[in-house]
Amino acid sequence: MTQHPPRPTGALASPLGEEPLRDFHTDGYTALPQQVTGVALEALRIEAANLIRRFTHDGFRSPDYWYFTPAGTDTPVLYRIHNLQDQGAPESARFYTDGSPLHLLAAAILGGPVRATACAMIVKLPEVAAPVPWHRDRTDVPPHTVCNLSVFLDDSDPGNGCLEFVPGSHFQPDGEDAEALQAQGPVRAVSLAAGDVAVHDVRIAHASRCNTSPRIRRSIVVEFALADLELP
Repeated sequence: MTQHPPRPTGALASPLGEEPLRDFHTDGYTALPQQVTGVALEALRIEAANLIRRFTHDGFRSPDYWYFTPAGTDTPVLYRIHNLQDQGAPESARFYTDGSPLHLLAAAILGGPVRATACAMIVKLPEVAAPVPWHRDRTDVPPHTVCNLSVFLDDSDPGNGCLEFVPGSHFQPDGEDAEALQAQGPVRAVSLAAGDVAVHDVRIAHASRCNTSPRIRRSIVVEFALADLELP
């Protein structure tokens, strides 16, 4: 498959500074510390807890609530709430709305106007969350044209299944298998604090381990694409 060349950042001035942009272009990943704090972060945490409680305590089911049932049990384990903007969660849905702070960050990172193309909540429930296998979100777009911004609602570290990725793997050919890239390495595990925003190119190979801790791990993920890019 075709190996895409790096895309230039364009002329848009970035408020982020050079280091995050350099990390994103070189590694396919960067972290922006403490972008959501205080009352805003607490409102998101409360909203997330209510959405999860609908599933775990109220028995709510929907095609947008993704879950698995561990072998030998009859208890479903929630791991993703898809189409988060449609779940009656206004605090979270704001990130998907045009002109949100995440749109401004994504535009600075990708180097031009952007549109939000997906919104979800990732949930790793304490002590039961399964690993996410090595994968690449998309390989049918050039590097630096589509990215995911993840707002972390909880501290994330290896104990509760933090993100792991292969730096630079967004430059690998479209058909390169994520597990093969992981085997080649190096693999970097990323610990983040609640309120941090993680940014990754959708082409990078990444994964996360089980949550073996008593601590939940939640993040709101919005995919952004350059506004003039046609997604396959």
